[in-house]
Amino acid sequence: MKIAFLRKDDQDLFDWIPVETAAAGFDFVDCQPKTPQEIADVAADADIVWDMGGVMFFTAEIMPQLERCGAIIRGGSGTDNIPVAEATAMGIIVANTPAGPAPGVAEHTIGLILDMTRQISRSDREIRAGTWNADIPMPTLVRGSTVGLVGFGHVPRGVATHLQSFGVELLAHDPGVESAVMDEFDVRSVSLDELLVQSDIVSLHTPLLETTHHLIGAAELGRMKSTSILINTARGPVVDSVALAKALQDGTIAGAAVDVLEEEPAAADDPLVGLTNIVITPHNAGLHPTVLENFCRLALQTAIDLSQYKWPVSYVNPEVVPRWDMAER
Repeated sequence: MKIAFLRKDDQDLFDWIPVETAAAGFDFVDCQPKTPQEIADVAADADIVWDMGGVMFFTAEIMPQLERCGAIIRGGSGTDNIPVAEATAMGIIVANTPAGPAPGVAEHTIGLILDMTRQISRSDREIRAGTWNADIPMPTLVRGSTVGLVGFGHVPRGVATHLQSFGVELLAHDPGVESAVMDEFDVRSVSLDELLVQSDIVSLHTPLLETTHHLIGAAELGRMKSTSILINTARGPVVDSVALAKALQDGTIAGAAVDVLEEEPAAADDPLVGLTNIVITPHNAGLHPTVLENFCRLALQTAIDLSQYKWPVSYVNPEVVPRWDMAER
């Protein structure tokens, strides 16, 4: 099988990847594409297309040219840079490796929760600006609070584990996860509406899909407590940023902390950037010294599984009717 390996201009190729793909019997071709057609040219006769970590230019228009492709592997969790609907229609499995960034994102989520509940960043900003204000309102204590997790994949399971020591009540909404799985983490399965109404902290962990675009808008923010905070370490467009800015300005909710925005890097006129009751980090929650190599190790194992016609550990289009005759794992 041929693997077309795609990486960004600023991503180095680990020396072991060509060696280990060859040892696994793959024909390996490396590419740093600058246009959609460059992807199509290198991947036209590939059996597997491996996106190292969020390569752009992967457009719906080039998909018909991937005549041999049976699977696309996205290093990392988000697949919003890949035309999943078109791949599914063509019988192409879209796999990902969400376990790679999960530990970092889970820890970052905890950091954002603590930052907002204890107003750490705001206090630091005010002191540096010459103001000693010991009376900044603290929205809530984490201990004894109710935390709602929207989505219950790798990251929120890590968040739930970290939060156990705080004595919180944990709720989760994820139609794709059985309540018995949540029970294992002492998490109660609820509807999205119940979660929004009951939670002191709402933390978003859902992928960006057509069904999750602006999942949190004005109506959803209006259901939250006025003392609650919103955390988003998922994808920016899961939240309507205009609605969030208004909710923060009007006091509909107490605050927010996000690692992702609808437009990245932040636009000069982004309505969230100038607000004092939000903390924003630059989509770096998943980063740690070995995260990219972790992506690649998991992706290589996924490629090996696929070459043996085994379903991958994680894939985002379960409705796909694959080109290949797949066996159970």
